[in-house]
Amino acid sequence: MSPAPASFIRGIFNGAVHDSLLFPYPAPLDRRDPDEARRVAALLRRLRDIARDLVDPAAIDDQETIPEPVIAAMAGAGLLGLTIPAEYGGAGLSPTGYARVFGEVALVDASLAVLVGVHCGLGAKAIVLHGTPEQKARYLPALARGETLAAFALTEPETGSDAQHVRTRAERAPGGGWVLNGHKHWIGNGHRAGVIVTFARTMVERRGAMAPRPTAFIVRPDMPGFKVLGTVRKLGIRGSTQAELLYENVGVPDDHVLGPVGKGFAVAVHVLNGGRLSLAAACTANTKRILAEMTAFAGERVQFGRPIADFEITQRKLARVAADAYAADAMLGELTAMAGRPDRDDALEAACCKVFASEMLWRSADELVQVAGGRGFVKPYPYERLLRDARVNRIFEGTNEVLRLFIALNGLQGPAGRLREVAVALRHPLRHLGLVSGFAASRVRSRLGATGALDAALHPRIEGHRKYFERHVRELAEAAERLLGAYREQIAERQMELERLADMAVELFATAAVLARTQWLIAERGIAACAHEVDLCDLCVVEAGLRFRAAREALQSLQDETRRAIARSVREAGGYVPADALMDGSERME
Repeated sequence: MSPAPASFIRGIFNGAVHDSLLFPYPAPLDRRDPDEARRVAALLRRLRDIARDLVDPAAIDDQETIPEPVIAAMAGAGLLGLTIPAEYGGAGLSPTGYARVFGEVALVDASLAVLVGVHCGLGAKAIVLHGTPEQKARYLPALARGETLAAFALTEPETGSDAQHVRTRAERAPGGGWVLNGHKHWIGNGHRAGVIVTFARTMVERRGAMAPRPTAFIVRPDMPGFKVLGTVRKLGIRGSTQAELLYENVGVPDDHVLGPVGKGFAVAVHVLNGGRLSLAAACTANTKRILAEMTAFAGERVQFGRPIADFEITQRKLARVAADAYAADAMLGELTAMAGRPDRDDALEAACCKVFASEMLWRSADELVQVAGGRGFVKPYPYERLLRDARVNRIFEGTNEVLRLFIALNGLQGPAGRLREVAVALRHPLRHLGLVSGFAASRVRSRLGATGALDAALHPRIEGHRKYFERHVRELAEAAERLLGAYREQIAERQMELERLADMAVELFATAAVLARTQWLIAERGIAACAHEVDLCDLCVVEAGLRFRAAREALQSLQDETRRAIARSVREAGGYVPADALMDGSERME
């Protein structure tokens, strides 16, 4: 039996530091694969030409559409085949190469990034990962050329993106094939896609009985019974299109089943895991852009006879955004190197990276609007659009709330193994986390071959951070044990506690990635050339430690019951409970 894949996050929940997973920090793509780096550089040059000549983000936002000439140019430049293997006409990029190009697409326009992300990172990627040779030969070349777009139809009005409980159903047809009936909504590219990866419930035999399980299908809009009901208008990413789809007795041949029947959950999980990586890349790239915009504005805007960049409050904002971007960049570098390796389980790291980067971008965009003052709130300045476009990232690819539950519950699987009844109970809520669960702890080593120490070498200038990191790993493991002992089978219902554990894990991953990247830079350049990076490291690690401590100290808070009591009262009253403080009963004074 081959060894189970290792996970850094699973390890720290057990008090084990798999530092070999993060140290030494991965070298940049230029060194690992110069040929791919040259191909990436060529793609970036073509993308920048398209951006300069054809893309007007303000017009895309106002008109709520991406012009067809832009899509045609992207296709002609090979930018719609980024994840498709070269043998099918695509670029065949690695996760690192794809993240680099996708981040640049997001800088050009957020709506364009959604179109490319759904096409390359979800729809086409599902066929790359799970298609038969015949399915790949039939569909991937056309998708790589951009002759048609791909979509990924998972989300439903009743169940959201819970792949385990989709309501759309597929039943066997008397003459062979399948008949699909159901309703999907918020499907990116759904109104114009020619290839739609669709998830439906099928009945399969499990332990001698028939049970509903999701299955993935390839659906085309020319199949009778397929309908586009309409599209929705949105707060941000207005140029992208999210469609409502209806399946009424849609006949799908057997050769259009994607992956094994009843195994659609695995298809959804594997594809969406990669989607979190690309989303983190987009958020990180845009945060760097926001830092540049904020720096330029603060240097030019004069108040009280001085540029506002001279004021410490502005400097605090600049430093926070810079440090956060450095941390996200470090996490992304680690994640892209992990992705696709059979000896790595990067599901929790991808979730951590997505949560950190999406919340970083939202904070940074908000701070940019604040620094810009009145100009931040109005057109034609781009600041308000950047804020609107940033908001969806905390929802896409699994909401951050659900991803925090995913991180904590999966992390707890290892410690819970020592409490048999708790371990059994945890399997049930994990299944009901829908698209973000499904990684059995028994498949993943969490402690084997690791200790609680960070054994990697650190330069003396950053060595002082080691003891705090190791202490925090111990504290996370102790907290996990304590909460499991206190709540046992009810731990899955203690979502405020799970959220805190997840936040602690996110901060530890960020800290480890920052230390690894800074150490690598010092080794490459020398300490004298890394003064700025060391300062960023110090701020990142100290701020992460403070956030870790705040989450740890909030565990088993006496205020949690107060919060639950207030929520019950609000629900019973349908809103705010106390009398109005200004004119109590004034509506009855006539």
